[in-house]
Amino acid sequence: MRIDRAGIIGNSEFDLNLWLLLLMSSRLAFPIVFGSFVLTALVGVAAVLLLRACALPLPFLNTYLSACAAPSEIATAQALDASMGQGLDLQRRIFELERELAARQCVKAPPDPTAPMTDEAWNAQDLEMLYGCWALDTTYRTRDVDTGEIRSYAQWQMCFDAHGNGTQTMQSNDGVTCEGTVRAEFSGGGLQFIEPGNLACGDTGYIHKRQITCTQDGAGAICETLQPETGGKATVGFDRAPPPQ
Repeated sequence: MRIDRAGIIGNSEFDLNLWLLLLMSSRLAFPIVFGSFVLTALVGVAAVLLLRACALPLPFLNTYLSACAAPSEIATAQALDASMGQGLDLQRRIFELERELAARQCVKAPPDPTAPMTDEAWNAQDLEMLYGCWALDTTYRTRDVDTGEIRSYAQWQMCFDAHGNGTQTMQSNDGVTCEGTVRAEFSGGGLQFIEPGNLACGDTGYIHKRQITCTQDGAGAICETLQPETGGKATVGFDRAPPPQ
C-alpha cells in the first residue's frame, strides 16, 4: 500500500491488472462490432436478392428495385413463345412436305396422239398438236437422176413427239423403205418440216433433201415440197394416220 500525491491509496499490482482488463475489453469489442456490421450487410443483400421479384421500393431514390415484368409483358412473352413454337412446327412440316414432293416424279400426261389439228393450236403455233403420227396421203414420186427411173411411194408417214422432233418413213411400191429424222417448226405463220439432209433408202439410194411448207386445212394441212437440188415439186395432204390394224 502507498499514498500518492492525490491522497488515494493505491496498489501497483491492482492498477496493472485493471489496465490489462480494459485493454483486452477494447480489443474484443472491435471484432464484435465489425462482425455485427458484416452480418447486417449480408442479411441486407440476401433480403434484396429474395425480394427482387417483389418490386422493393427505394424511397430515397424515388424508384423501385425490381426484376419483375408487368403482367401484360409476361402474357406477350408467353404468346410469342407459343407462336415461335407453332412456327417451328410449321417449318418442320413444310420441310417434310417438300421432301415428299421431291420424292415424287410428277409426269405430265402426254397429248392425245389421235387429236386432230385445231385452229387454236395452229394460231398458238403449238408444236404439241403434232404429237403422234401423220400420213401424207398423196402418191409421191421420185426420178432417178442417173437412170431416169420413176419410183412411186404410196406410203409416207411422219411421227412427232410433243416438241416437234420426229421421224419419217416412206415406202415405195416396189418395197424399198426410206427412213430419216425430221423436225417441225413454225416460221412466217406457216409450218415447216425440216430434213437434216438427203433421206436414205434401203437400196443404197436416197431422196434429195426437201423443203416442206404447210398451211392449215381443217383438221390437217396441205404441204408443198420442193427439192432445191433438182427443182422437183409436189403437193401432199397431211392428216392423222389411221390407227394400226
